[in-house]
Amino acid sequence: MKHFRNILLILGFGAILLMPLPMELLSRHAGIGLSGVTKEAAPPSMDTEALMDGSLQSGLDSYVSSELPGRDLMIKLRNQALFSVFDISPNSNIIIGKDHDLFEEEYISKYEKVYPPAEESYVRELCDDLTYIRDRLEEQGKELYIFITPTKVRYYEEDVPDTFRAGAAFTDMPGNHEIFTKVLSEYDLKVYDSIAYIDTIKEGFDYPLYYRTGTHWSWPLATAVTIDLTAWLDEQSSYSFTPGSMECREVSAPVYPDADIFDSLNLFEEPYDRPYYEAVFSAAPQEGERPSLFCRGGSFMGQSLTTLINSGYFDSFTYVENTNAFRNDLTAPVTFSDYSELDLAAALEEADIVILEVNEAHIPTMSFGLIEYIMEHPEVL
Repeated sequence: MKHFRNILLILGFGAILLMPLPMELLSRHAGIGLSGVTKEAAPPSMDTEALMDGSLQSGLDSYVSSELPGRDLMIKLRNQALFSVFDISPNSNIIIGKDHDLFEEEYISKYEKVYPPAEESYVRELCDDLTYIRDRLEEQGKELYIFITPTKVRYYEEDVPDTFRAGAAFTDMPGNHEIFTKVLSEYDLKVYDSIAYIDTIKEGFDYPLYYRTGTHWSWPLATAVTIDLTAWLDEQSSYSFTPGSMECREVSAPVYPDADIFDSLNLFEEPYDRPYYEAVFSAAPQEGERPSLFCRGGSFMGQSLTTLINSGYFDSFTYVENTNAFRNDLTAPVTFSDYSELDLAAALEEADIVILEVNEAHIPTMSFGLIEYIMEHPEVL
């Protein structure tokens, strides 16, 4: 009997060791993969020094973990169990709110003032720098516009877990958007604040402003903002911007980025905030001379300014989003880590219109260092 138990123990242990192999075969057959960025570990150095300082052991652990057969399937099984059974987010950057509304932790903490908002002294310095840049551009017959976009938390604050408000340490300070717009009112910069526009339409809007599964605004909202921005630019600019219109229709699956943070959880289940909608923007051909565009901002430009680019409003463009730059081709990004890697002088020389988009959460770091770079290298203007 003891011998039989030992055989069963050995067989069971062997089955556990071999389990990754059938899981890998199943993963490949079912086409199971992970969303997001996966960091692959390189094989560690196999030498005496690495063995003695411990880097060989830790390197082997990382390498085996990243190359383990069936890893993707095992991760998804774990994540689904955490999400469905325990109501826990398997991604530490994603917060599960009320009604399973998903949020990025950064945006909650900034809006709820867990993190300190921008200081007024910083915002005044920022507006001084923007005024300097505007004046230098105007000397060359160019136009500068500021484009403010909102976070999801602003419109779905009721779904934020109460613990964030309980832990907020800077509630006596005005928020990023409030202090920025207050100081901007004292300057003569041209600012399109999409938050002010959304506040006028949100009650009667026929579509979701944001989805529970995404961090970005819905395509219908982004397109409605784009239409209003177009009309505003036509009033402000020396160039003509013909009016745009929107047609929406329900679709069977989310249109990127409707479920971007849901996808980052790497679950088996499908996105759950149906119905999703696509929005088609259309406009008559542009009249007169078309300007060249330089724009810099974050991912909210991907559903607004790219729509104007694709609709032929600009003769040429340089589009800089996060760490990617596009030159007259939105399908061919150039990745950069420092502005010195881009030919900013040539891009700004060609531009007739410069638009700087800033999400309210990123006002303390507006344009991700571009403004500071220009102030340190005024020759690019």
